[in-house]
Formats: sequence, C-alpha cells, structure tokens
Amino acid sequence: MKSIRTRLSLSYILMIIALWLTIGAISVFYLRSAIMQHATTSMHFILDSKVSELNNAFHSLSKNVKGMKDFIEKSDVYDDDFYDKVKERAVLTLGDQPFVKSFYLCPDFETTDNSKCLFMLNIMNAQGTYRAIELQEDFIDVSFDVKSGKKVGKEFIPWYYAAKENPFPQWIGPYNNFNTEQQSFTISYFEPLYKNKAFAGVTGVEISNLSIRSCIDSLDYGEAFIFLVSSSGDLIYHKDFLQGLWSSDFHQNKDIESVSEFFSDEYVNSQKAYEYEYKGEKHRVMLESLSNGMVIALSVPEKQLFSLQNTMLFQMLLLLIISLMTAVFIVNYLTDKIVRPIEIITKATTYIAHGELNTKIPVASKDELGVLASSILKIEEALSEYIEKIRDFAYKDSMTNCKNKSAYLKKLSQIEKRIAEDMSDFTVYVFDVNGLKRINDTKGHEMGDELIKAAAGAIKTVFSEDEIFRTGGDEFAVITEGPRDKIEGNLVSFAQAVDEFNKENESRIEGKSLDFTLAVSVGYANFENGVDKEYKSVYDRADKAMYEAKAAFYKNHEDMRRK
Repeated sequence: MKSIRTRLSLSYILMIIALWLTIGAISVFYLRSAIMQHATTSMHFILDSKVSELNNAFHSLSKNVKGMKDFIEKSDVYDDDFYDKVKERAVLTLGDQPFVKSFYLCPDFETTDNSKCLFMLNIMNAQGTYRAIELQEDFIDVSFDVKSGKKVGKEFIPWYYAAKENPFPQWIGPYNNFNTEQQSFTISYFEPLYKNKAFAGVTGVEISNLSIRSCIDSLDYGEAFIFLVSSSGDLIYHKDFLQGLWSSDFHQNKDIESVSEFFSDEYVNSQKAYEYEYKGEKHRVMLESLSNGMVIALSVPEKQLFSLQNTMLFQMLLLLIISLMTAVFIVNYLTDKIVRPIEIITKATTYIAHGELNTKIPVASKDELGVLASSILKIEEALSEYIEKIRDFAYKDSMTNCKNKSAYLKKLSQIEKRIAEDMSDFTVYVFDVNGLKRINDTKGHEMGDELIKAAAGAIKTVFSEDEIFRTGGDEFAVITEGPRDKIEGNLVSFAQAVDEFNKENESRIEGKSLDFTLAVSVGYANFENGVDKEYKSVYDRADKAMYEAKAAFYKNHEDMRRK
C-alpha cells in the first residue's frame, strides 16, 4: 500500500513538473512576444519624433532657399551692388536657420564672363555677422573645366552641374567639399536659377553636420543611438563615424557592413525592428525615410529591450523551484490549489501578450502563486508606465508642454474618421503670435521663446491641455467638441488672459519683467454637417479668419511688424 502511495505521489510530482515546464514555456513565449511588440512600438514613437524634427527643419530650409531664388531671379545683373543686397538678404533669411552651414550663389559662368561665385560660410555667428571663407571678400573662383568636371586648382563642386542638368530643386550629397577650410562630408539643397527661361546659375545652402549631430545625439533612450544614411546608401553620420563613411568602404567594418543590408527600400518604413550584431552585442534597428530622401535609423541593444523579461524569468524560475520543493510534501494539496491559479495566470499573460495591459489576475493568495501573479502585475504596470512615457515623449512639445505636431496629425486622423461616420461636431481655433519675428530680430530668440510660452500659457487658461496643439513655431491650433455657445465666451476669456499677462508683466520689478507685449491673433470655424467633407475645409476657414484678425492688428500696430 505504501509503495502504491509512493508511486502515486511520484506520478503527481512528475505531472506537476511537466505542467510547470509547459506553462512556463508558454508564458515566456507570450511575454517575449508582448515585450517585443511594445518595444517595437516604443522605437517607432521615438523615431517618428526625430523624423518630424528633421523634416520640419528641412522644410523650413527649402522654403527659405526658394525665397532667395525668387529674390535673385527678380534682379537684373550680377554687379557689386546686387551681391551686397544678396548678402544682406541671406543673413536675414537664413541667419536663424541652425542647419545652415553655408550659402552659395553661382552664376552660369559657361555662357557669361562672370565666374564670381558668392560663398558665405557660417551665415551667422555669435556676433550676428557672416564670415567669408577666404580673403576674397566672400567670393571664390569657379572657373571650372566643364569636360573634366573640375575647376582650376580645386576639386569639383557637384551642385552646379546637377542644377544645370536638372531644372528642379533637389537635395544632393554626400560629397567632399574642398572650398571650406578643410575637407568635409557635405549635404546640400539647391534651386536652379533661370532668366528668360534660360539657365542663369544656381543658389543653395550646405547643411551643418554639427546641427545634424546635435539633433541626433539628443536622444535619451538608454544605450540606443541614431545614425543617418544618404539616399545612395552612404553613411552620413554615426556615433563611431563622425565624418561619415562611403558605402564602398563598408567592408572595412563588419558591424556597419552587417547593418547596411537593411538600407534598402524593402526594410525602410516597414515599422519593424531587424536584428543585427554590433560590437559583439545583438541590436535591433528600425529605419524610416526623411523628406529629403535620406534614411534615419534607430539602433537599440536587445539587452535593453528585454531587461524586463530577464527580471521576469528570474522570478519565475525562483518561484518554480520553491513550488516544486513544496509539492514533494503536499502533492494532493497542490493539485487542487495550484493548477487552477496557473491556468488563470497563463490566460492573463496571454491577454498581456496581445497588448491588454489592464488585465487583472484574480489570484490574491499569499503563497508562491500569489507572488508570481503580483510580479506579473508589477511588470504589467511597468510596461504601461514605460509606454505612457514614450507616448508623452513622442506627442508633447518640450518648450510649451502643449501637444506637438505628431499629436495634431493623430487627432486629425481621428476627426476624419468621425466625419466619414457622420459622428463629428467640433470647432477649430487657430492662434498666431503677433510680433514674434520682430522680437527674434531685436531681442533675440530666447526672448522669442518666452513670447511663445506666454502665448501658450494664455491659451491654457481657457482650454484643456488635450485640446491644444503647437502646429508650428508660433502657431497653435485648438480643437474642441461640444456646445458652440461657449465660443464667444472662450474668446473673451482668452483676451482677458492676454490682458492679465501684460498687466502682471508691466507691474513686475525691472529686470524680472519680459521685454515684450503679448498679442495673439485668433480665428475660429465650426464644422458644418453636410457642407464640410473633411477637416481641412474647417481649418482653412479658421486660418483665414485668423489672418484677417492679424491684418487688422498690424494695421493698428505697425510698430510690431518685422522691419
């Protein structure tokens, strides 16, 4: 009889061991899948924020170069007076662009006698003046040998010939620039110049590698890092290759060579994290394209992504050993008290693996299973907090603490869906700060930032933070839903908030007050069911109303216009 009981006990123990191992393997599989899914989502959020930051800078830069092109094409001659005007205009238009390293203007020297190329390096420095690259008063010799593609005594500059061959504005690079004080890996954006429908030259800017590095290296995500790749597959910037690396030289570094297989269109913008080895460690890399054709990549060590999993595995292993030792003595008790809780925990981890991070585990006992359930819930809470922080990072404007452009685009997607379902009713307010450009020019950009923050503060006194979006440098949009009878009251409250700010600012002790007067133009529009088919039509009405208010303001406040 004793032998039979022993065999039964051993059978129970073996069954429990097999059950634990099976459930443990399933739990680990689903937990790993959940962690990888959320890690990929986090990487995508972070990468999207950097893409938005760079794209906004590139868009602003190309817009200003287009303005320089229009200014140059309206002029008649390339005389000394003209060049002086171009220099002044370049400092005014491009001086506050952090990504601009140099500005150039090169006439068509092949059809004219003029080989005088204006080349301004470091458009603005700390003293607010530009610096010439040599001693020729901002000019360099561009007397190229057209057939060889080189100029006398200097290396070939690609943007001139690219502009001559292609009548469209474009990005070019990387290339080695020998016209500055030393060789550098350079990216350029240019606009071809035309007079009387004939090619007349080229104007454009070269991008500052230091500004790109500053943007990329500002990442705060553990041991992760970001690198930049050109449209032709060359490495423009990497933390271990500060000056870049040509694709033809990738074979010299096995780490770069291994990740370079993901630079193709097949992997870019797939929103997937691909595995490769970097310096002996496994990494995951995700890639997205930028508006100028370049590719930005985020590389994260796997040990960072799966740090929560390792903690979970250790806790599960420890609890498994304790439970099995206890099972030797109380097999019959464990059969009734453990199997069902394990099933509940397994089901809960399955829900967690599929992204349901509000899953509750109804195991309140104080034994090992209760500790395991508590550990899973703690990891679930940690994952939720971790993802929430990433979302805040991706959707919040760091200067004003309002929601940023990425959050605004997400909101528009939700509104468009509701419009299509005939379930939408909303009001759009558009705000634009008056006099910002003059403050930037006369008081500096730090004072301009204070003006923007003051405007955001006034808006926050009227609307909730979930409704406010910073859509541009000094532009804000507010989207409200609900009764429309509050609109006039909102506008009155906002005007009062602006007045209160100005009164408080004037009453502050000299030295603590801000050297400006807050003025914000606002326009609004309501969604009209049956008339508006998309959000843009509502926004355009509100934007038009705002510009009408701005025009009226400047008519009465000419002193606040930029001069």
